[in-house]
Amino acid sequence: MIDELYFYDIYPKIVRKGLETLITIRALSSHVAFEEGGDYIIRIYPITADIYSDSRPPVVEYPVKVLHGAIRFSHTFIGEQEHFVRIFRKGEDRWIVQLSVYSLEEDLFFRHPYRGDFHVHTYFSDGREAPEFVAAMYRQAGFDFISITDHGQRTPAINAINAYKGVDMDFQIYPGEEIHPVKNHVHILNFGGDFSVNDLCRTVDEHNNISPVPEWTKKVEAATKELSELPEGVDPFVHACCLEVIKQIKKANGMSIFCHPYWIPDVYHVTPGFTKYYLENGFADAFELLNGHTMRENNLQTAFWHDMCANGANIPIVGSSDSHGTVNRDLFNEQKTIILAHSNTRDDIIKAVKGGYSVPVEEYKGEEPHFYGNFRMVSYGIFLNRNYFPLHDELCYEEGRQMRAYIAGDETARDRLKNLKGQTVKLIKKYFATYQ
Repeated sequence: MIDELYFYDIYPKIVRKGLETLITIRALSSHVAFEEGGDYIIRIYPITADIYSDSRPPVVEYPVKVLHGAIRFSHTFIGEQEHFVRIFRKGEDRWIVQLSVYSLEEDLFFRHPYRGDFHVHTYFSDGREAPEFVAAMYRQAGFDFISITDHGQRTPAINAINAYKGVDMDFQIYPGEEIHPVKNHVHILNFGGDFSVNDLCRTVDEHNNISPVPEWTKKVEAATKELSELPEGVDPFVHACCLEVIKQIKKANGMSIFCHPYWIPDVYHVTPGFTKYYLENGFADAFELLNGHTMRENNLQTAFWHDMCANGANIPIVGSSDSHGTVNRDLFNEQKTIILAHSNTRDDIIKAVKGGYSVPVEEYKGEEPHFYGNFRMVSYGIFLNRNYFPLHDELCYEEGRQMRAYIAGDETARDRLKNLKGQTVKLIKKYFATYQ
């Protein structure tokens, strides 16, 4: 977390472009306290302003006095952009501190940021930990939602949801599964679906032998025969199977995510022709742009996506970790998505992704984070990651810790979680001028 967030508070941080807004700044410790009754100067610097323009002054200045430990001023922030707010003592040229405010167009202004992971595994498939433990660790790391997507099964996600049944908390666990039809090497995620698509296409016996469901195979084979000429690299059976998977996810009110086409183990090779065909036609609801494992995969997936966008494709994107463990494990918390939605509900998250209001992020230890999307989403995502989410994450940590205590058998943690509920909601109400 940057120093300024420890020492000063500015609110609201997110305002509506072109609308006069009252801004409050407070010092958070005596060693940086403002002089009561003292004279200060506030200067606002829009970071995309043309400093050489004669038509509009790029910097606006306000003389202010400290009252009850706070500085207050009203300002109309121009454009959709970040604004530096610098505080000076009257008569001095060196600023005391630089803080930031972001002004938004109407469509973004009425949305809130939520951090999520759409692709997570547990020990029910090839992960390391129990679903309910994984959920707690994600909240502790600052996530607002996850979807547990074990291979070939939706039950682990339901187990995690049931583990916290009756526990009052803001963190959301959504049903999910990674779908693996027999004789189809293309994996598709079912985010939030009301039923399991894996159960429709495959069965697993007591010896863990996997067999196709005859009705499913018959339906896909019939659909294969109806297909017209396909591009090179698109297998008719696989394509028909994927289309049926996507159709069933839609029936389940879920979101289909075409995932990790450049993951290359011995059994998973998706041709560039297949990926191109799926992205340019939008068969799936979203494309998993980022997905753990190796930088090679992410580099290829992002390069492919950039090429497709340059050719006019409109592709909703997400970033997911594909994590297989959360304690001292790679992948966990390295890839994620900032969702700009009206609420942290399944339907609003899906609408936000489909509408292009998502920012995939990859973040590795010792590196600056990487953001993906159009310029508008990336610019706002960078601001949120620096100025909002560190404060949000401090609140999430204790909730996650209490979730771990609860599943370990501490019933008193239920009441502590109830008392913690609403912290992140209050943070939104404080920092978003929507509520002022």
